[in-house]
Amino acid sequence: MKKIIYSLLGIAFLFSGCEDRLNIEQKGVIPFDSFYKTDDDAENALNNLYQSFCLNIAGNEGIYVALPVLFNEAGDDMLAAGNMYGDNDFGAQINEFRYDSQNEVIKNTYWGLYGVIYDCNLILDNIEPNSTVKKRVCAEARSLRAWSHLMLAIGWNCPPLVDHILPADAKPSNYEGGHDALLEWCATEAESAVADLEERESPTDKVGASKVTKGFALTVAGKARLFKGDYEGAKKNLKQVIDSKKYELVPTDRWANLFHASGDLCEEMIFQANALENTGVDDWSNKIQRTSWMWIQFWNWRTDKLASKPSFIGPDGWGGHAIRADFAERMLANDGDSPRRKATFLTGDEFLYEMEWNGTKGQNLTREELETSDQIGIKDPTGLYGFAGYFANKFVAWPEDNEKGWYGFKNLTIFRYAEVLLMYAEACAQTNDPDGLQYLQEIQKRAGSAHISTELTLQEVKNEKSYEMWLEAVRFPDMVRWGDTDGIVNNGKDIPSTMDAFFSKGEPKHRLYVEYANPNKGKTGFVKGKHEYFAYPYAATSINPNLKQNPSGE
Repeated sequence: MKKIIYSLLGIAFLFSGCEDRLNIEQKGVIPFDSFYKTDDDAENALNNLYQSFCLNIAGNEGIYVALPVLFNEAGDDMLAAGNMYGDNDFGAQINEFRYDSQNEVIKNTYWGLYGVIYDCNLILDNIEPNSTVKKRVCAEARSLRAWSHLMLAIGWNCPPLVDHILPADAKPSNYEGGHDALLEWCATEAESAVADLEERESPTDKVGASKVTKGFALTVAGKARLFKGDYEGAKKNLKQVIDSKKYELVPTDRWANLFHASGDLCEEMIFQANALENTGVDDWSNKIQRTSWMWIQFWNWRTDKLASKPSFIGPDGWGGHAIRADFAERMLANDGDSPRRKATFLTGDEFLYEMEWNGTKGQNLTREELETSDQIGIKDPTGLYGFAGYFANKFVAWPEDNEKGWYGFKNLTIFRYAEVLLMYAEACAQTNDPDGLQYLQEIQKRAGSAHISTELTLQEVKNEKSYEMWLEAVRFPDMVRWGDTDGIVNNGKDIPSTMDAFFSKGEPKHRLYVEYANPNKGKTGFVKGKHEYFAYPYAATSINPNLKQNPSGE
């Protein structure tokens, strides 16, 4: 695995300050102007880039992981939740489309992506690719820079293209070529890097899932071309990933593990931000740079509101998300009781009577005894705010995700093979190419779904992708490019809470019910022509008059 080191810029600053004061030669220190010369220098610079990725994308130096919060909360398949209205409001603002340019999730994601781009450019501006190692290092940096710009284009439409280190007084404008041209740049950059990248050795190669490989670069290129509408180009890129045979879908009985520590770096992962321990940094830095040091707190249920703790859950959380009832019902009708569906969410009956509770663990109670037990159910009379009668399960952390203490050590997945298959199936559907059907069916059969497609249509792909990729930061961007935003125009209205009549009404048996409230006083919900792209952060526009604000921030 790659060793993670302190920021090269931090080192340069630290030692230049010491030199000013002491003016003596420091042993073991490489001056900045003589760095980037050897293969070892290149490898160390690349290590710094992966550290930057962990800090800026998988950790964001904050109390949650910003990128998945931003790209998931705006979708039509989840609800912002928490202790009460106003809790976790940084996420609820996005879910309900009442954010502005000062929303902290938007700011942290935007600056995080440009933070990665900066460290990519440090490599690309300073390393001459005159050896095999240096060529590979530069190719990895180009690929990560292309991915970062791709996410910026998906999120902000025409953000600045930064392909070199900018001077301190630079004020870059929105990319003049337009959205599609920026996507083309991302695709071309990633494609150009492929020749100098290493291939993952096999589906069991864990190192090959923790670094940039040919498969990652081709996936970036394929996704950029798909979003651009270049379906033939997307097929070409994505089919190379499929034909490489370096990736496989995990079997059905391990689908749930994909989202927990036991699934990290498995055969389905194309690239993950690796959250291994790093003994080279102190304990606090170790926490804040890791993928999910507070992922658990944001996404886990508020078990303090329950009669006892569910056995499968790690620590208590903020209950920051819930699954929308209409989406849950669509998936239930499509999948039935498939392992994928149950690993994605639980019905009310499954929550009460199939889930193991610590309060009744080992007692072997009958259904009739559980129905009257005070050790299960929602004890808090105010209920679970934001829950609509179904219980999100997919990203609720297991005890294994919390082995290192109160913070989590689960890798952040950037791409997994299932998304490649679904993107390829879509590109085939868009070009009347039947080749994609087999891969769509492969996803459905692995899921154990009750529905197996008999023909390849765009709607079949849309449906399947919504079920397979729930909460994996793809739904909202897909909705925007497809024009399928009708399902979010009323976000922020009729917010549910799920109660248990056994506790809230004193009924003799457990009965879950949902009540709705409208705490928002201002306008909420998606507005066409305004909310397709996020606001540029005020922290950027306030110092850069050349950056034109998106309609959502005006």
